[in-house]
Amino acid sequence: MFELNSLLVPVDFSATSKAAFARAMQIATGDDAIVILLHVIDTAVTEMAAASEVGTHEDIVAKLKQRAEREMAAFQRPAGATVQVQTIICEGVPFFEIVRKADEFLVDAIVIGKFGERGEKLLFGTTAERVIRGSTRPVITLPVE
Repeated sequence: MFELNSLLVPVDFSATSKAAFARAMQIATGDDAIVILLHVIDTAVTEMAAASEVGTHEDIVAKLKQRAEREMAAFQRPAGATVQVQTIICEGVPFFEIVRKADEFLVDAIVIGKFGERGEKLLFGTTAERVIRGSTRPVITLPVE
C-alpha cells in the first residue's frame, strides 16, 4: 500500500488551503505521520510594497511573518494530536520554495488546492500548476469545494 507518512501543505490562508490542510490531516498515515504547513512570503509582494514606500523590506517581511504565525496557529488548533504538525515560514518565489521544501524534507506528497487566494483560473492556479510541473514528488491537487 502507498503510505503517506509525510505531507507538505502550502498555505496562503485561503479557504482552499484550509481545506487542503484538513484533507492532509485525514490522509496522513503511519505511526510517525507528519503534516508540514508551509507559508511562503512572496518576494514580489514584499519588493513591490517596499518600492511603494509602505515600509522597509525588513519591516514588511516582519509584519507578514507575524500574520503568518497567527494564521498557522489558528490552523493547528483543531488539528488534534493524531498527526504531528510542523510549520515553516520562508520568503521567496512560492512555487519554487514549495518544490524545494518538498525535496528538502523528502515528503511523500504535496497536498495543494487548485486555486489559492487569487481566485479561479481556467484549469489551475498559477502556483499549483507550476508545482505540478516542477515537483519530483507526487502532488495531490484538490478541487475547490
